[in-house]
Amino acid sequence: MKNAIKTVLAEFYEDGLPEVVIHRDVEYYEKTTLATVIKGMRRTGKTFVTYERMRELIKSGIPPGRIVHLNFEDERIKAITVDQLHLIGEAHAELFPEFAQEKIWYFLDELQNVKGWEAYARRLVDSPKVQLCLTGSSSKLLSEEIATAMRGRSVPLEVFPLSFGEYLRFNSVLKKPLSAGVYTSAQKGMLRNAMERYFNVGGFPAVQDMPEAARNATLQDYLHAVVYRDVLQRHKVVSVQSLLYTLDYLVHNYARRISVHAISGVLRNLAYSSRREDVADYVSYFKDAYLVYPVSVMSDSLAVKRVNPDKYYVVDTGLISAVTPKIDAERGWKLENLVYLTLRRGMRKVHYLSLPDNREVDFHVYDQLSGRHSLIQVAWDISDDATFGRELSAIREAKAATGIEDCIVVTWDTEADLGDGIRAVPVWKWCLSN
Repeated sequence: MKNAIKTVLAEFYEDGLPEVVIHRDVEYYEKTTLATVIKGMRRTGKTFVTYERMRELIKSGIPPGRIVHLNFEDERIKAITVDQLHLIGEAHAELFPEFAQEKIWYFLDELQNVKGWEAYARRLVDSPKVQLCLTGSSSKLLSEEIATAMRGRSVPLEVFPLSFGEYLRFNSVLKKPLSAGVYTSAQKGMLRNAMERYFNVGGFPAVQDMPEAARNATLQDYLHAVVYRDVLQRHKVVSVQSLLYTLDYLVHNYARRISVHAISGVLRNLAYSSRREDVADYVSYFKDAYLVYPVSVMSDSLAVKRVNPDKYYVVDTGLISAVTPKIDAERGWKLENLVYLTLRRGMRKVHYLSLPDNREVDFHVYDQLSGRHSLIQVAWDISDDATFGRELSAIREAKAATGIEDCIVVTWDTEADLGDGIRAVPVWKWCLSN
């Protein structure tokens, strides 16, 4: 195993870092005696966040030989056991004996694949000569378990697919930096066009330059990887058929209220295994793999929460495009999904508001940094008086009831003053302001 580790490490040093590493809007934090933990769904760019940090280290004068980078999904070291993890240090010392007594930066991808990894990670954190960074694609393994293993000595960072701002940078859409909130006519046209593509392509970095058929096939493979690597290989699943149907139900009913009871009922009608406890587990597995994100109703009442199930949002609109039919009626839901993902990237607590007559306000947002509350409604097109009247009346009623002044309706491409202190903002502009 030591020779395999040395081979993988030697390739890393020989190949070097990628020539182009696009900056991600992730605030990388590193401190002695703490492990930096980078988590998120597969293929969102977690490793490239570590590459950016490695570049900073090298630029500051740290030799590449004082950096260790290993991916534990590499087939050559995939069979490594916890008792063999110490060989990493030995292999590195043999490659770079001159750095054996120096501080080393460890960047370990998917270490949680090694059973019993926690004790090894804790030893690294305890060492004054090691700065540890872990990346992984399971929130359960890299939040609950690492909190126990590190006894509070870790800093979590979450990486999503590209935001709209990152998408513009990644694809070199604009040659000059934007002035905050001020856009020329030409820039507005370019940004509208970019949002149209971002809305359909999504933000997974590797698919940005692919033609549609290849992109959809790749995104579908990402979905399959979540199912088989992050769920089936890590959990005991009673019925694979029921698990797959649960995923299908979540993905095709995104941005809507979804109850375990409803999924269980459909499974029962299909003669599939339908125990509610199992369905609840399946939903939690997909949540732990960062594929879906639940949003609960805003209420302190357990009774209200029981009758208002969570809404679920999918990690990327491009993934939605790849696995669901392209129906105009779905555009509003997809726009709401995009707005949620933008909100989710910040230090915000997000809920939805349930109102009488089955109406709702899409998002009640509490910004934990500023302490500010806001209400956000999402409407594709405000020219439909009947539909938009319903959406506007909901946010007006919620504004009056809550006293929240910051109220916005995010639209596809309309900017207007709607009265009562409520503004309509096109999604491209709203995303850039967030």
